[in-house]
Amino acid sequence: MKELKISVFKESERKKSIATKLQETLSSSEVEEAKNDWHAKRIPRPCGLTVHTGIGCDYACTYCYIPDMGFPFKAKPYPLSGKQLTYAISINPAISLGNYGTFLAFGSVTEPFLNISKNKTFEYLKNAVEYLKNPTQISTKSYLSKEDAFKLKEVVKGKLSILVTIITLKHHKLLEPKAPSPRERFETLENLRKAGFNPVLFFRPIIPGINDLEFESIISEALSYGVNRVLIGSLRISRRTLMKLGSMGLNVSEIEKRIPRKPRGKEQITVKTYDIKLRLQKVAEKYGVKLYYQACQVCSEDFNVPCWMPCTLKYKCTRGINVIYDVNEIREFLKTQGFHVRKIVDKEFSMEIHGNIDKYTESFLRWVFKKKVIVKKH
Repeated sequence: MKELKISVFKESERKKSIATKLQETLSSSEVEEAKNDWHAKRIPRPCGLTVHTGIGCDYACTYCYIPDMGFPFKAKPYPLSGKQLTYAISINPAISLGNYGTFLAFGSVTEPFLNISKNKTFEYLKNAVEYLKNPTQISTKSYLSKEDAFKLKEVVKGKLSILVTIITLKHHKLLEPKAPSPRERFETLENLRKAGFNPVLFFRPIIPGINDLEFESIISEALSYGVNRVLIGSLRISRRTLMKLGSMGLNVSEIEKRIPRKPRGKEQITVKTYDIKLRLQKVAEKYGVKLYYQACQVCSEDFNVPCWMPCTLKYKCTRGINVIYDVNEIREFLKTQGFHVRKIVDKEFSMEIHGNIDKYTESFLRWVFKKKVIVKKH
């Protein structure tokens, strides 16, 4: 097993060095704009920091909940320049930088390869790869030509985890009326493979009673394009999306049976799909396809980076690296940051810190040491 020796002081200093280097390329007004951006302040999710290449999405998929989050079905490019966005991420105190740092997930509240934002996405990826070097993933429903695929390969210097969403062949005109057809997305997968990537078919969301029985057909088609890895994920339903699906003549009774109650207001509720996932797993095994349950699981494997989440045992994520560190150094580091630490209890998959550390430092330590950090302030 490979050993990775980590010094929290060195990680902190390297982070500051990258931020300083980026700051020197920006004007004072650009620096202030970046400092006030949410990428400089947001706590990453357990699977990484979502990076916005735009706001809103033109595809307006029927099941999409971004309007319930306050984002429109009309995209506009994100306002920061590539260096500004990269600088904002570098000064986020919750983020760890470098080859083993916090996972970056491009997309989220937009489609990164819309015509209006495609060039911005290339710019962001180029700067992130050049300065930050973090494991990076992107998900898309767009059609990427051979030229786009090879340009992407050049921009990211060959290192990128790519997910291409295809969830239905039968209902795509109802569920995704403005998005490229499944056929175009299969061609995108093929073009990405020809450019040297190893893309993953993204079957999310699973919509019970509507698209779950199409999984085998989609898998079979993907194999004909040389794609043998699939990521699956559950549906989050809101009151608006549930009504929308029903108004289009789709049977939503199976969805309603799998939620504890109907969503209220703009609330989002995850639809239970555990039994469906077990069925899809059997289909994947039948076709010799590798199945993933978390996007970070794919990123971990693609970049050969260990994940700190205990669920890595359940999902068999990459754990081929033994992270070595000095607990006393962690205590000393926290002291220099102004925190009082009573004791640190180091366990196999977690680290208990008894003290007054804040949520940003907690997140930073999680990503540096690849362990769940549990803070006990009392």
